[in-house]
Amino acid sequence: MVALEGYLREEQVLEVTTLSHATLWREIKAGRFPRQVRLSPGRVGWRASDLRQWLTDPAAWSVGEVA
Repeated sequence: MVALEGYLREEQVLEVTTLSHATLWREIKAGRFPRQVRLSPGRVGWRASDLRQWLTDPAAWSVGEVA
């Protein structure tokens, strides 16, 4: 099980959400899934706090709800 703390890599996000790679990116583009954040020039990650919020109620989540 992946710990939902700090930042997660794409592989971890896919494991936690059970989304496919294509579905993950489609949902991000549609604004129905948290966007990744740049951690360094060659690395991105997803905030665990955003993922926890999305996992609580995926259908109600939208980009505008995250501060």
